[in-house]
Amino acid sequence: MNSMNDGRDHQAAQQRKIAHLDMDAFFAAVEQLDEPHYRGKPVIVGGLGPRGVVSTASYEARKFGVGSAMPMTRARKLCPQGIFLSPRFPRYQEISHQVREIIGEYSSVVEVVSIDEAFFNLSGSPNAEQIVTIIKDCVNKETGLTCSIGLAPNRFLAKIASELKKPNGLVIIDQAHVQQILDPLPVRTIWGVGKVTERRLRGLGITLIQELRHTSLSQLTREFGSMGSVLYRLARGEDDTPLDRESKSSSISREVTFPQDIYSKERMENIVRDLARNVAMMLRGEGLIGKTVRIKIRFADFETITRQASLIAGTDSTHIVEGIAIDLLRRRVNVTGQGVRLIGVGVGKLSKVNARQLPLFPDYEAIPNPVPSQSNA
Repeated sequence: MNSMNDGRDHQAAQQRKIAHLDMDAFFAAVEQLDEPHYRGKPVIVGGLGPRGVVSTASYEARKFGVGSAMPMTRARKLCPQGIFLSPRFPRYQEISHQVREIIGEYSSVVEVVSIDEAFFNLSGSPNAEQIVTIIKDCVNKETGLTCSIGLAPNRFLAKIASELKKPNGLVIIDQAHVQQILDPLPVRTIWGVGKVTERRLRGLGITLIQELRHTSLSQLTREFGSMGSVLYRLARGEDDTPLDRESKSSSISREVTFPQDIYSKERMENIVRDLARNVAMMLRGEGLIGKTVRIKIRFADFETITRQASLIAGTDSTHIVEGIAIDLLRRRVNVTGQGVRLIGVGVGKLSKVNARQLPLFPDYEAIPNPVPSQSNA
């Protein structure tokens, strides 16, 4: 009986078709769309203050080494001729909704990862390859922007596929060619492999996924603990993580994954501030307020934690969201000596803005008493 079940599970895994859509340099591309004289020039969007962080850099700016989550001061040094702009989240949200509506016409299970990317399930569809092509064309025609899409048997491979031919790429990975595609890629392509892990793998003579795949499970677990088994599976293209379908209005969040693990507390705080400001602006663009503020931290070993605080009244205040997010990072997360791979900020328990209690003195924003709560993911 067990062998029959195993066979069915394997067959189901074989039939899974998960797609990942990622808008190309989204914020910068929107600015270039709306302002034709920005086209072909290095556009850098993010916080413009002394502690600002780059949210998105156009492909022209990336040629100078500018990238997401980089301190804006460094970006200005690398690309002094760049066009530096503050985010316009209501406009980005408008286009994001258009893209979600297009995806929703072809899939009932959509996991919105952020304002510019989403996974969606096409399992059971006999023409999934045709559908992703249609979606890609529709996004371009209806928004004037390009996106990259990957289609594969699972989330991990779909994400890999969407990144292989950016910008404006479409890559389909079928089960028969998984290793052919994965093997030549550097190990840093794998989720969670940051600078430290890559260096440790290199010390073992492992620089490519093919070399990682040929390393025994016992050696990987001995060297990396529980992360070793994750690396072992991902090197084989194995990932059974389900899509997390969530109500569009349940929360608004922004997160950033770093190409290399970061260790500077000051840089982490600057990124949290920037993400919090972005989230607050997105709330106002949506006409929403929220009663919980949370941060998400993913460490180099894949451990992911969330910390959150609840508010007595809903808010869309930049001052409140930023203040609570920074407080959660400082008092509720120990990052000393630990590499951080991902940082996120979100606001949940949303309601329409007409339910907000307006302050008696509009020029003064008082922070409601936060009620801390804690969760681990």
